[in-house]
Amino acid sequence: MSEADQQDPKKETATGRSVDSVDGLPVSKFEVVPYGDPIDEKELYAFREAIPAPVEPVAPKKSSPPVSAAKVYLLGALVVVIVVTAFAVPAILRMMRPVAYMDLGSQRFDPRGLSGRMIARWETSASYQLFLDPLGPQQADSFAAVAADPPRQFSVTIRLLDAKGLVTCQKQILFPAPVPSTPNDSGSAPPQGPRQTETGDTVENMTGRSGKIEEIDLRGPLPCPAKAYAATKSWDFASDFPTSDEEEAWLRQEKASAGKNHGSNQPVRTARMAGPIEGDDVIVGDNPSHGTVETGGGHVFFLGAAGMRSRTAEWQVFPVTIHFRCDKKGSCTLTRANTRVTLLARLLK
Repeated sequence: MSEADQQDPKKETATGRSVDSVDGLPVSKFEVVPYGDPIDEKELYAFREAIPAPVEPVAPKKSSPPVSAAKVYLLGALVVVIVVTAFAVPAILRMMRPVAYMDLGSQRFDPRGLSGRMIARWETSASYQLFLDPLGPQQADSFAAVAADPPRQFSVTIRLLDAKGLVTCQKQILFPAPVPSTPNDSGSAPPQGPRQTETGDTVENMTGRSGKIEEIDLRGPLPCPAKAYAATKSWDFASDFPTSDEEEAWLRQEKASAGKNHGSNQPVRTARMAGPIEGDDVIVGDNPSHGTVETGGGHVFFLGAAGMRSRTAEWQVFPVTIHFRCDKKGSCTLTRANTRVTLLARLLK
């Protein structure tokens, strides 16, 4: 570089402009050119109006998850169950409802010469109707004599059975205690009206055209729940009704007593003793139609209708061991162990 160039920092360019230079290097030079008119800020920023306002972002809607096939199946199954239940439950309840009437047919109990027919019923609870008859014509007279004037209190036990022969329900019917009655002209006691047992059963003797008792009808409640009643398919029974031999003996005794006392209105004759007597004996039988009991020692005590009715159950199961005490006029008291009931009697023999 020449000295002239070094001494003159300004150098004119080809365009006629000069540029500063330092040590031969050009230096840029800027000049502030004043704006002719005042600045209009509205015009300066007018471009902002052309810019659209920002749009607020809209939150996307949450779509429901798709229903699974398992849920659809369960919903369908639930609907089916509801519909089936609405129709099936009433039908099932009708099937489970106990039958209102069951004729269980007839059964025999040969040891006592009895035949029985059983009908079971259901209303709000179980009940029964039992018809007892003699097995055949040969037992008809003795059956009638025992039914009209029982020699003692007896019972009948009925059992309801399911299809396998198992007991679903059973009941023992204790007949009312015998009540003394006066024999009629035919030599047998007249039939009594319906009688009530201690368990709420009704016992009634039914007469035929001959006027003799041909059947004993019993009816009353059964202690059977609905399930046991519905399972019943058959039945059987047992009884301590007098045997055929006992019936025949009782019939002969009734006829003999009726023939002896027929047409006689004489009062009971009490035995007379020289003095009071006391002792132990055993009652072996009774005669309700005459109001008497007989002992193994040969004594006959007259209790009368009131005395026969006052007997409790233990006095009607023979033999009965007793202690008796009688004054010289024949008025007696009968006592026995294991009971507080004392019977008043008159000694006939």
